[in-house]
Amino acid sequence: MQAPAAPRRPVNVHGAYHAHVYFDAATVAQARALCEEAGCLFKVAVGRVHEKNVGPHPRWSCQLAFSAAEFDRIVPWLDSHRHGLDVFVHGLSGDDLKDHTDHAYWLGNAWPLDLSIF
Repeated sequence: MQAPAAPRRPVNVHGAYHAHVYFDAATVAQARALCEEAGCLFKVAVGRVHEKNVGPHPRWSCQLAFSAAEFDRIVPWLDSHRHGLDVFVHGLSGDDLKDHTDHAYWLGNAWPLDLSIF
């Protein structure tokens, strides 16, 4: 019997990235604090805290946008500070479908995205 494959870990191979912090009504304050702290510590653009599903995302989310120069600092920080929140990280290549599939990584649980919008 073969062991299950290890989850894919984020790799810095693109010029820019998004990290989407997922949350719900019970964890909105935690997510807001995480995103605000990331905005203070790193060169990231912090998006709105959406208390509804937006785009392909199946949960409420907040987007963090950052460059490859910040990747190796912010991704490990998010992983160690997310405290149970799930974070979807993807590269920005100009191909939205590939960015949300082939160029995508998860910190925590993976959620099925609504790819029909691409």
